[in-house]
Amino acid sequence: MGSCSSRRFGVLACALVGLVMALVCPAEAFCQSGHRVKANPFGLFAGQFQGGIEQDLSDRSSVQLTGGFVRSNLELNTSDLESLLGVRTSLNSVDWQGFVVQPEVRRYLSAQSGKGMYLGAFARVRAIRRIMVTNFTGIQRRTAVGGGMVLGGQFNVTERICGDLFIGPQMKSVTSVYGDHFAYGEGDWIPGIRFGMLLGWRL
Repeated sequence: MGSCSSRRFGVLACALVGLVMALVCPAEAFCQSGHRVKANPFGLFAGQFQGGIEQDLSDRSSVQLTGGFVRSNLELNTSDLESLLGVRTSLNSVDWQGFVVQPEVRRYLSAQSGKGMYLGAFARVRAIRRIMVTNFTGIQRRTAVGGGMVLGGQFNVTERICGDLFIGPQMKSVTSVYGDHFAYGEGDWIPGIRFGMLLGWRL
């Protein structure tokens, strides 16, 4: 039940962001030439392959959609793990698989969209399936939905390459499901900080 509610909230949050963009931005704005393809190279070290695109909507506003896959595997040495924990265990490996999607609306404080400081509002959905292999295989599904605001800055590295730094508060609701039956919420709303950097290519 909790997992279903989280999914509905995530869909609703994304739909609301899309509705706001449609109301505040004229349709012809999507025909403007300013857009940037982006990637998160640092996420590769954490097994997260994420990219996106930012499209100018007016002289000082834009919309950005990012998404990606999460894929990581940790092989465990049972003897070392038993020594570390001081208990007997048969845990052999942990495998993470999932996706993340994030729409965002931005308002630039500078005179030109895509350059300088900006304020952003975003919604975010992250769904992960964790497979733990022991003498049997256990599956955990973890879904986090939420949103927040960021203060960021976009700057030129070269004529075509740009950097995008951001930080801000976020709130999320997390639901975990073990097997096919047992689900529980890990808290009504969990506060946090979102920060990071993207590298972009101006088209």
